[in-house]
Amino acid sequence: MIKRKEKIYYSIGATSNGVKTDAFTYFLLFFYSNIIGLSPGLASLVIFLALVIDAVSDPIIGIISDRTNHQLGRRHPFFLIGLIPMTFSYFFLFSIQQSWEFSQMHIFLWMFTFTVFTRLGMTLFDVPHRSFGGELSNSYSERTNIFAWRELFLVAGGLTNAFLAYSVFFRNNTQFKNGLLNPEPWTYYGLTGSLIMMASVLITYYGTLKKSKDVNKFHYSFTIRQIFNQILNAFRTKSFILFFLGYLFIALSWGLSSSLQLYVTTFFWEFDTSKLTFFIPIYASASVLAFYILSLVSNIFEKRTLILFALLIASIMHAIPVPLALLGYLPSLGSWNLFFATAPFLLVTSTCLVASAIIRESMLGDISDEVELSSGLGQQGLMYASSSFIGKLNTGFGILLSGLILEFISFPQGSEITPTASQIINLALTQGPLVSILMFIPFIIFYFYPISRSKHKEILNKLKKQKTY
Repeated sequence: MIKRKEKIYYSIGATSNGVKTDAFTYFLLFFYSNIIGLSPGLASLVIFLALVIDAVSDPIIGIISDRTNHQLGRRHPFFLIGLIPMTFSYFFLFSIQQSWEFSQMHIFLWMFTFTVFTRLGMTLFDVPHRSFGGELSNSYSERTNIFAWRELFLVAGGLTNAFLAYSVFFRNNTQFKNGLLNPEPWTYYGLTGSLIMMASVLITYYGTLKKSKDVNKFHYSFTIRQIFNQILNAFRTKSFILFFLGYLFIALSWGLSSSLQLYVTTFFWEFDTSKLTFFIPIYASASVLAFYILSLVSNIFEKRTLILFALLIASIMHAIPVPLALLGYLPSLGSWNLFFATAPFLLVTSTCLVASAIIRESMLGDISDEVELSSGLGQQGLMYASSSFIGKLNTGFGILLSGLILEFISFPQGSEITPTASQIINLALTQGPLVSILMFIPFIIFYFYPISRSKHKEILNKLKKQKTY
């Protein structure tokens, strides 16, 4: 059994990815297209290209990490290697100013350079960090608890970033009714995020350093051909293929929804930043609810059952608010009554999405055991890197699609934006019902997921016998 203190020290590291993910998901496209003035199509292209480059690096980092033998363990050296490019590039990404009067190409190159290096730095940390979590325990249920703690801190990092954005940096004032359009605080926003990321990585590094000695070391020589054979072996596993396809559509729908969310909350729902701040307790409550619900039911129900239930409820609840508003069944736009009317939908949807993320991370540990049984090699790094690869690549497609949608409907750019009613409605229907349709697809895919509690126990018994010979 892993002590709670050890789980917390491990999970604190996920805070850094929470900060980065929240910024890149909700603020980055908005900042460059509406504050700096980069074309939404070019800004979304940067995000997509950076995600592709980053996604390709994931399996490489995972494989290298799997095969690293170091006195600090095979995961911890990468925690420190990724720290500098991650934090410094994140700061520079948000330090660009309108007053510099860069051309579109110069802004494109600036955004591209620091987006790529922020992502690569995070990958150097995050892939080994997730792999390390899968190695802390091989228990079917305890893995879920470990990654529940990790998801809790991941979400906490994102919520902290959002809280600072809406409550500190981008508060409404007499000059800017919507504080997000104020160009002045963005540099301080980036600096604060980089410092939080640095602190969380250092805490998890020193807090888990002793546990790094307990992780199995890699004792085999390997060639590039062997590496590719091992990757192909993973893709021959039914459970991994289903996981790959299911997560593909989750990431695609999430990328599309999240990149348009700030536009929809601002222009469709007409919430100002004072109201957006109060969405943060809802997200926090959803994370805590998911954590405690899974703590209660993970020993009772199969992971397949839990993720099917979470995906079904999330897809239904996410689709409802926009049609209700268009039909006139919700309170007036921008009002507190509207906030309280939509809050329950957001709470349930977010709880289910957090729960599904926790279950997916736990599933990967079980799939890693199955792949190890068939290949004879522990490849947690490759498994979690593959998951990261899927998520980033398809989130990138979703964000690119959102930028193209903004271009297609001629959504105005720059801080002085006056979109038409039809443009706003089209955005809301895309971010709401269309995303829900995409979210229902992985429900069908995960229905066929084959690893149950009994099957995983059987896999562990066979692995134990295999290692004794």
